[in-house]
Amino acid sequence: MSITIKSNTDTILELPGLTGTLGPGKNSVVQAMTPDLLRAVDLGLLLVPSGAEPPEGLPPVVFDHRYPHVLPLTAARAYYVRVLRTPGGFHDGTRVRDFIAYYGDGAGTSCAFSHDGLSWDTEKKVTGIAAEGYHVVCTLETVNRLRILYWNPDVPNQPYAMAGLRTAVCDPSVAPAAFRGDTPCFGDLVTEGSVQVWNRGHYGPSFLWYNSRPTSVEGRPFTWRYAMYFIASTGGNDSLGLACSHDAVVLKLFGNGPILSGLIDPQPWEGVNGYVSAAHVERLPDGRWWMLYSGGSAGNAGIGYAWSWDRVHWRKAEINPVFKNGSGPFLERCYTPSLVRDADGSLLLYRAAKDATAYRTFVSRLRASALGWRDLLGPDRLGQGLTAREAFHRGVGTQAERDAALPNPSKGDEWFNTDLAGGGK
Repeated sequence: MSITIKSNTDTILELPGLTGTLGPGKNSVVQAMTPDLLRAVDLGLLLVPSGAEPPEGLPPVVFDHRYPHVLPLTAARAYYVRVLRTPGGFHDGTRVRDFIAYYGDGAGTSCAFSHDGLSWDTEKKVTGIAAEGYHVVCTLETVNRLRILYWNPDVPNQPYAMAGLRTAVCDPSVAPAAFRGDTPCFGDLVTEGSVQVWNRGHYGPSFLWYNSRPTSVEGRPFTWRYAMYFIASTGGNDSLGLACSHDAVVLKLFGNGPILSGLIDPQPWEGVNGYVSAAHVERLPDGRWWMLYSGGSAGNAGIGYAWSWDRVHWRKAEINPVFKNGSGPFLERCYTPSLVRDADGSLLLYRAAKDATAYRTFVSRLRASALGWRDLLGPDRLGQGLTAREAFHRGVGTQAERDAALPNPSKGDEWFNTDLAGGGK
């Protein structure tokens, strides 16, 4: 492995695991990321422009369920879903629940509650925000304070007005459907001009981090209280931009270009005008970050996978798209991924779908984190006519664990789309 790291400070860095010193803005090459270097990345002292080689065991790879439809209940639609899980964290009006989901319902935003993330009930219309607002991202700041950012399509000159981005809070322990303090956001995220630059306008937030101990260092967006990916738009193409904020109201753009775009290092599934929009980000045990994102030749053509050391420089997976539209409930659209970690440590993945008529959300459960993705390409294991892209390669874990985790198509198991003839979803 060979990884290029870059100083993100105006001082000389001397770090454990780094030979010599690193001057302001200078690069160095290391063979591995140590815990000390990762800590420096998290503090914004280092950036990692090179993604090195693909990590082994790209999660998630195999999902247990067969498109169980979970949302909406009675609302017209359920898409752009965001799910949170906190034991006993959300009061549905009669009792506390472990899960809450916020989603676009076709005429604003609704929410629903669950004890297991699979069976949902008590669907409610969200109040206290713009009537047609959706594209919600959320963070639980304290047990009694939940913040959302969202997009209001009714603001004039959308998607080119910064004011279309708004924020509000609620007390999830009392009434998580009733928001207050709804406020338009300000800042320099978009130009609002007529030139079709990458951030001419926006379609609201894509993913949100909350930092309870901010230091707010200039040039280090993840040291601020809020860091956010937003859906930047030229008016004809969407990509992800990065912003930070003290208060979630005044937002500051980081850098002068997108952090992930379908127009940069384009992949075959993206075509000549690839999109990147709604995303979800998690962290791998080795310190890398991984992202699932809506993308393709339209922002709803499938879900891609990318990884990063620093959340600023991302590398797309060669196996993209990991899910794609074209069949079943995903006939027209497959997009807006949202993940939540369940009590047993597994991940639940929620995906929005559209067939000929209905916008719905489906859930799957990750169950094979020990597998490397190449494990899934063995035709002898799947019997699906897959042709191995590379030599059959084993992941980690015991033989029994790997065998137990291999997908069983007869049971409807899903696996990442490999874009090989006859295989994948």
